[in-house]
Amino acid sequence: MKNLILTKITAQELSQMITDAVNEAVKNIKIEQPITPSQELLSRKEVADKLKISLVTLNDWTKKGIVNSYAIGGRILYKASEINEKLTKIN
Repeated sequence: MKNLILTKITAQELSQMITDAVNEAVKNIKIEQPITPSQELLSRKEVADKLKISLVTLNDWTKKGIVNSYAIGGRILYKASEINEKLTKIN
């Protein structure tokens, strides 16, 4: 059985204790950053359309490591920033 200790505190002390506990809890909350265009995830179809290639070619490039893919819940996604980095300028 747990021991119960009763102490007398003022309403102001109780208020301060609650305020401190809430402030500590708020500090520990992680705020999600909005997704920027560079963090955007693209589907296979979106990447193929963007690069003007077929889904078969995209699959081949993924297997060869030319582009990186990520799986989330059975879906294959690509980071837009990584796709843009793979594009090279030709003089």
